[in-house]
Amino acid sequence: MTAIEASHRPSGAKRLAEQLRAECVHADGDLYVNGDRLAAELGGSPAEFERLLRELSGSALGLDVSLEPGASPPVWRVSRR
Repeated sequence: MTAIEASHRPSGAKRLAEQLRAECVHADGDLYVNGDRLAAELGGSPAEFERLLRELSGSALGLDVSLEPGASPPVWRVSRR
């Protein structure tokens, strides 16, 4: 893969945001996710998905991604803005 191809490839956070946005539309409301569920559904490690969710919180266009307090394992609420 060339540097130009790599620069046009969506980042993991961007791909996850697109996936979550589509799931929110389908669910017609808030979505609750955690790294374990995303890893099982999409492949990858739960820790990587937790990192991506942290990255998306506050920065994902059209999505509100927030950590639910007191949940173990961590649960993230995802909603459309």
